[in-house]
Amino acid sequence: MNQNFYLKRLLELKDNFSVKVIAGACGVGKSTLLKAFAEHLSAEGVDHAEIIHITCAADGRLKSYRDLYGLVAERTADLERFFLLVDDVDRVAESEKAINALFAGEPAEIYVTTSSGVLVEKIAALLPDNCDVLKIYPPPFDGTEDDLQRYLRFGSLPVTSGVDENILPRILRGAAYEMLFDIAEKNPAVDAGLIRVAASFLAQSVGKPVNFKGAGENNLRKLKLSLHAVTDSGLFVKVPRLDVKSGNVLGGGDKFYCVDNGILRALAPTVDEAALIENAVCVELLRRGFEVFSGKCGAMNITFAATRGNGTIFIQVFSDMSVRRATRPLRALPDDAETLLIARNPVKSFGDVKAVTLRDFLLNV
Repeated sequence: MNQNFYLKRLLELKDNFSVKVIAGACGVGKSTLLKAFAEHLSAEGVDHAEIIHITCAADGRLKSYRDLYGLVAERTADLERFFLLVDDVDRVAESEKAINALFAGEPAEIYVTTSSGVLVEKIAALLPDNCDVLKIYPPPFDGTEDDLQRYLRFGSLPVTSGVDENILPRILRGAAYEMLFDIAEKNPAVDAGLIRVAASFLAQSVGKPVNFKGAGENNLRKLKLSLHAVTDSGLFVKVPRLDVKSGNVLGGGDKFYCVDNGILRALAPTVDEAALIENAVCVELLRRGFEVFSGKCGAMNITFAATRGNGTIFIQVFSDMSVRRATRPLRALPDDAETLLIARNPVKSFGDVKAVTLRDFLLNV
């Protein structure tokens, strides 16, 4: 279901004279999507020779952008038109230069996958009017109330599909280790041990403002480098703080959320259910294309302010407090503000604040 959704999105971008960048954390299905796209092209009648599929992680020759450009130029010298599919392009140093040169000088449809947010920005900067970014996340929740607890505890990475719950923790620990190893490989200047520390720190801090109090100057520099490597990989997403009255993004108080609940628990096994619910809501908002902030309304906090297009929805994720108290920040907003209270179990709407269960929200009911 998830792959079909993203494949449809990718096909909608076909033939629109742009570089298509498929971005997402390691393990969410980028390579599978690219393979499915190649199979679709073949089924459409595109000649196999015109589909240039390169897997950078498997080709030791591809060290720099010159190597990538040279390989593509060699394989396409006699082609009038071709589809270039490059998987894991962030393994090639300065690959944005090769992508830019190939787009400008070759009759190519270019599709690349990456887990690097920085590389996405670099490609977009070189091709500001000719770059489409498709961000992908693990499959959405699509099940019964009984399935919801599994989703909260074990997430929905493709590697967990159909796996018995008794062995899921081991599978997810392995997936988390593979993700951290991938980050370390792509960031050789950053200590691998610190990458593990940073990922664990962010997992334990999910839903809380992150600060670095108590870290010495040298340790702070190293910690920030490792945190940057982890967040650039797409494993965690930063949620800035927004003053909802002024509309200004505030400095400091950023929160971080993990793209999959199963990986979150593998990195922080003691994380509580309230954090798992909040994390699941944040990822679902991102999956639906919202830009997500944490809200500040005077002295009160709103879990999320999610914007898309010209609209903003203010969301309070309900935990162990009264509905009156939970909805208080939402009721302080202007009357025309769209508000939503999300609870694990059914609760009654309070005033103008609509209440929905977590399952209904995840199913977009």
